[in-house]
Amino acid sequence: MTPAYQRLKSRFARIATLGEAQSMLHWDASAMMPPGGAAARGEQLAALAGLGHELLTAPAVAEDLAAAEAAGEWDAANLALMRRAHARATALPTGLVEATARANSACETVWREAKARADFALVAPSLAEVVRLQRHTAEALSAALGLSPL
Repeated sequence: MTPAYQRLKSRFARIATLGEAQSMLHWDASAMMPPGGAAARGEQLAALAGLGHELLTAPAVAEDLAAAEAAGEWDAANLALMRRAHARATALPTGLVEATARANSACETVWREAKARADFALVAPSLAEVVRLQRHTAEALSAALGLSPL
């Protein structure tokens, strides 16, 4: 295993840990969070999404991806997934990643209220923001990866 691949494994493990923390915060928001905690939770999720994105898009990652060599079939597959994740992440600005996490959190909070009231018109503005941000994400990914945004 090359030193570059070892550094990548360590970095991606840390990114995965941030993702696990995000999952716990999502679960807590769904199961235990007090009603007044939604705005703060959205900021927490946005901050973690931003940190993970910055770790993944750091210049050292590109350097290590260029220098890394796989020692076997498993490592080769892992390295391919790392390269794909890096390519997708570098297509997106951190601000968009954070805004998307924040909007998703806010939309879910409104959706829970709309569901309880059986008034789904309540969720329309929040859902429109989520869709708008997803369109920006699709545009950025399609431009960077040479794909159709549709």
